[in-house]
Amino acid sequence: MAIEHHPLPAVPGAAGPPDWRREAALSERVYTRVDPGSEAPDRLDLKTIWRALARHKRTIVGVATMCALVALAYTLTLTPRYESTTLLQIDRVAQKVVGFNTEVEVDEGPLSEQLQLRTQVELLKSRSLAERVIDDMGLYQPRAAAPAPLDAVQARAAQASSGDPLEQAAAWASTWWARLHALIAPAPDNTGPPSRAAAVAQFQQSVSVEPIRNSRLVQVRVSNPDPERAAAIANTLARSFIATHIERKMHSSVYAREYLEEQIRQTKAKLEESERVINTYAKQNEILNLGDKGSAATQTFVDFSAALAKAEQDRIRAETLYNQVRLNPESAPQAVTNEAIRAYKEQRARLEADYAKNRSVFKPDYPAMVQARAQIAELDGRIKTEVNNILASIQGQYIAAQRAEGLLRNKVASSRSEVLTVQDRSVDMNLLTRELDSNRLVYDTLLQRLKEVSVTAGITTNNVSVIDEASVPLLPAAPDMKVNVGLGAMLGLFLGMLLALLREQMDDSVKNANDIEARYHLPLLGLIPFTRPERGRKEPVALLAHHEPRGTFAESYRSMRTALQFSNAEGAPQRFMVTSCGKGEGKSTTALALAINFAQMGQRVLLIDADMRKGWMHTMLKVHNDSGLSSFLSEDLDCDVLIRDTAVANLSLITAGPVPPDPVELLMGPRLGLLLEQAQALGYQQIVIDGPPLLGISDAIVLGNQVQNIVLTVRAGATRNDSVKDALRRLRSAGLSPMGVALTHARDEHTGDRAYAVYYGHGYAQAGPNPPRAARHAPAPPPVPLPAGTRIEPTLGPSSAASA
Repeated sequence: MAIEHHPLPAVPGAAGPPDWRREAALSERVYTRVDPGSEAPDRLDLKTIWRALARHKRTIVGVATMCALVALAYTLTLTPRYESTTLLQIDRVAQKVVGFNTEVEVDEGPLSEQLQLRTQVELLKSRSLAERVIDDMGLYQPRAAAPAPLDAVQARAAQASSGDPLEQAAAWASTWWARLHALIAPAPDNTGPPSRAAAVAQFQQSVSVEPIRNSRLVQVRVSNPDPERAAAIANTLARSFIATHIERKMHSSVYAREYLEEQIRQTKAKLEESERVINTYAKQNEILNLGDKGSAATQTFVDFSAALAKAEQDRIRAETLYNQVRLNPESAPQAVTNEAIRAYKEQRARLEADYAKNRSVFKPDYPAMVQARAQIAELDGRIKTEVNNILASIQGQYIAAQRAEGLLRNKVASSRSEVLTVQDRSVDMNLLTRELDSNRLVYDTLLQRLKEVSVTAGITTNNVSVIDEASVPLLPAAPDMKVNVGLGAMLGLFLGMLLALLREQMDDSVKNANDIEARYHLPLLGLIPFTRPERGRKEPVALLAHHEPRGTFAESYRSMRTALQFSNAEGAPQRFMVTSCGKGEGKSTTALALAINFAQMGQRVLLIDADMRKGWMHTMLKVHNDSGLSSFLSEDLDCDVLIRDTAVANLSLITAGPVPPDPVELLMGPRLGLLLEQAQALGYQQIVIDGPPLLGISDAIVLGNQVQNIVLTVRAGATRNDSVKDALRRLRSAGLSPMGVALTHARDEHTGDRAYAVYYGHGYAQAGPNPPRAARHAPAPPPVPLPAGTRIEPTLGPSSAASA
């Protein structure tokens, strides 16, 4: 955003301290120009969209109503169709896996169950089932004419005439619906009978199958113009499906039995041939088969291997014991538990104890002591002899174990070579044996399965059952008039909103009070609600500010007057011009209403009609226009001669006067400034000028250079943004900048928030009946005095100004 300071030219003909102060204030004003591309990017504003839809609500309602009527007319042209429903229960069928001796059920989880149920649903929709129902009911009759829906409904109404009152009412509604459809809908084309394929396709389209979620129930719906036929088709379809299911199972059992018998015959022949081949091979190769134990050589090798393992264990045990005894013979278990050695050791212990006891008395050479030592030595020899006998016995056991192990090892080696030889000859034998076992197993399994099929062949299991049979419907299910009309209305609302947004996008007018400050960077001085004058009253709307000072219209201009008072520290400018982009935007009404509001404050106000081409102020205030501003600017007249009093107290008027040949030349002269000076000299505290429009002519630009203070009026929803831009461009090219903007003819959708609309009464008002005389002529409330030096920026919104 580029900001430039433009010095303002001197005012021709202006003099005095008020003009100097105004020039100083205007010289400090900043003129803002928005560079291309510096604007904020477009964004989705829900409030803007809502206001656009509110502005075009009549278009939206009209399009929605039209679409609803079209949907209603289309619904009446459709053939009514009745819908009958039957409820089926389809239980799970578990898969069976055949074992050798038992048969178990396998549950594959919810996925398998869903697949089974989905399979049954698709079977209900199959072409073969449809053809069966068509043939059973005789629905395909190429040469026979089908009964008309109206005749069928009338016949059903006659049957229900003596029945329940609810059935009578339903039959009466169906009859009138069929009659209305017969009047609106075109007659069906029965020039040629449909083919069988077309009849089957039409039947399949009339049937819908829907499984109920989280259950094993399935709904079968049949739609048909004849209600009784719809119920009959639904019930026949359910019965045919059950019968088809049972027949399919029976056929599968017969086929299974025949297949098993054929397979058993083939398998039996193979089994006999395998037995003969294996017997012949065993004789030719001298292979002795012991059954489950294998061949004789193999059994011998196994026995010797087991004996060798036991001999090795015995030899290791004997060797361990021998080594232990040899290292410490007396500590061997056999020596410890030997009774003779234990007795010898006890005797030796007693002798050694006696010898030790007598040693303190006798000498070693004493005969008794020598005899005791001999006895002890003899006992030691006996103990040693016993221990040596035990060691020899253990050694003998160890040697015997070694010899037995050697013999068994030789036997195992000789039997191993024999086994290897037999194995080389038994390779083909083993292959033949496995083939024999396989054939025997298949044969036994087939026999068992054949017995089961033979037993269960006569038992018919059915997992499909009918829960609710279809009944004859009372009212048609389609077309649904409420749904169709509702959908048409919704489509109409959508198309209407789309059309409204399209019109809003193409509409370039000023639509919102927020656009004034956001788009043009100008303060909004006032938001004037759209006001309709009272029916029968011919006076201008601007005079409502005088006749109804407490009304909405007067209050809005009083807020604008307050905003002008707060625009500078010195208060409202003593002279200002009200202009607009073009005609019909409320500039004359705004000028007169502001002048009345300033006059209600007790100030002397002079209103000058400066639109010398199409002056309108004399008509509004009902004064003559034989002389006026054009007369003063073109002739040498005094100001007081042209000033005329009005019906409003403290308000005087200078009309536009006769239309001059060149108003621009007159305005560019020095006499306009002289007029303003004389008016101030006469004691007028406020001068309000109703200027000409900005576009098309240059009168307003010349007049603006004389006055400097400009108020621009913009009509909400009518003034184009391009016009406002052109007007501002013309002002700024002349070094002028408006004080602010007054948005006139504002409705709810043109306000920035709801506070203003609520305060002033829904955004626009119609002048009601005249208030009481005392209230009608009651003076407006006086302005709030401000402390000296107080300055309030003129960016007050309408709500803020009203609050002030």
